[in-house]
Amino acid sequence: METALGRTSRIFKRMIDMRSAGSGLLRARRVFSLVPGSEGDCVWWLNGRIQGVGLAAELDRAVPRQVPRFELPDALITPGLTDGHTHLGMWAVNRRRVQLAGVRTQEEVLARIASAEPDQGWILGQGWDANGWSSPPDRFALDRVQSGPVYLDSIDVHSAWLNSAALAAAGINRKTPDPFGGRIVRDASGDPSGLLLERAVELVTPYLPDTPVELLTQALAGAQTAAHRLGITGVHVMESMATLAAFQRLDAAGELRLRVLFHPPVAALPTLIQRGVRSGQGSEWLSLGGVKMFLDGSLGSRTAWMLEPYTGSRDRGMPITSESQARDAMVAAAAAGISTTVHAIGDAAVRRALDLMSGLPRLPIPHRIEHFQCVHPADIGRAAGGIVVSMQPAHLLTDIHLVERHWGERGEGAYAFRSLLQHGARLAFGSDVPVASMDPRVGIHAAMERRGFDGAPAGGWRPEEKLSFSEALGAYTLGAAYAAGATHRRGVLAPGFDADLVAWSVDSSAENGDGEAFRQGHAVLTIVGGQVVMRV
Repeated sequence: METALGRTSRIFKRMIDMRSAGSGLLRARRVFSLVPGSEGDCVWWLNGRIQGVGLAAELDRAVPRQVPRFELPDALITPGLTDGHTHLGMWAVNRRRVQLAGVRTQEEVLARIASAEPDQGWILGQGWDANGWSSPPDRFALDRVQSGPVYLDSIDVHSAWLNSAALAAAGINRKTPDPFGGRIVRDASGDPSGLLLERAVELVTPYLPDTPVELLTQALAGAQTAAHRLGITGVHVMESMATLAAFQRLDAAGELRLRVLFHPPVAALPTLIQRGVRSGQGSEWLSLGGVKMFLDGSLGSRTAWMLEPYTGSRDRGMPITSESQARDAMVAAAAAGISTTVHAIGDAAVRRALDLMSGLPRLPIPHRIEHFQCVHPADIGRAAGGIVVSMQPAHLLTDIHLVERHWGERGEGAYAFRSLLQHGARLAFGSDVPVASMDPRVGIHAAMERRGFDGAPAGGWRPEEKLSFSEALGAYTLGAAYAAGATHRRGVLAPGFDADLVAWSVDSSAENGDGEAFRQGHAVLTIVGGQVVMRV
């Protein structure tokens, strides 16, 4: 008997290629439009814009015969998904580095580094996670397997592990002071151990090999293709001006087929102000968001800034940017029409972000707080009123044990999706790739089920914070559109909106509350601006 996937593939082989047409009529099992009262089994678009959503029997008669027809009787159609927090250029380039994500022991990391080949004289790696290791990472372990400089980013990209040659290349020694917002971890004698936390990483980054803009551009083109395969039609990117330049090259060449909202680093603010750039400016495909700044670190590195010490310690993490620096930058940016994007994970950082943003004027591109992982109960309702709460549900899958271990009872305010929605917060979901998988099925599963792929914990972790399918999907669509100032054009399937949509091969139980069913499905057709960019 022919499977649904086989039937879908056979139908696609007979389809007319609509890459240049930008128009079509798609009939499916169901169109999940996210517009109350506007459902059906068919969607029609013309010249890149939705013309109608409804029943195929009615729309088929209204649509000109020359418009290509799609028949996907088993598919679920949704608006295109936007990954609301990515480091896409980093992810694209990091695929050339030594991959350490998922490696459970220090010994296996060292084995991979021992067999690695240098890139412009350096061995570069990404993704190690020392939680659960029997001994902390230090330079001597790396020295035993490589004599040349080695630089390894942690899984959360908030710490780096270096060997002696890399420390020497960057001039880091026992006399080097800790920068504000960073820490050089030292051994008992006061020498650098090889571990750099937060802004201490900036002491070595100028010495790392540069990625040529041509290579970065090619890598981003490949990342775009990977995103389309996952049903992603837009991304919000937090990276350097070099990555922005690479996106601009793709846009100028007419090769950009992701809706990109780019958030440059706060260090670029003087240049942006001098050029008269404002948030929201750009093209159909690439526009400017807010300047990105860090208020604290991460849970995994225990640098997230907390109101009270981590359980069993006196350590509260660390602020990365001083209050006066953050305030001055926010005020200057807002005066120039540039919004602010703030990284805040610990409850102290979240509170400071809310305090500082409360006095800022509203802008067409909203101010936003990234991660918002741990929030004090008194602050839950303070994000209502326009601030975007940008969260990454997939982090929950790996953080459950860390939250219980390091935050204890304060974990009640961690990943509080439903509480935030009930208090009127605007949620925008993303992945934080390369820290987590870019696959939105993982994030939707995490938001709906709040448990690992193994089913634990039974019933979900703090299940009162679970979201429905429409709520989780809405954070990847409507929430992302709000964050981009584009709710008049994107986020739902309705007449006049951009024809950004995805067809999913997925069991009908997914939209009825089964997050695991959605994770087991997959995208079979991705359309951006009315053009087919991926089909199975």
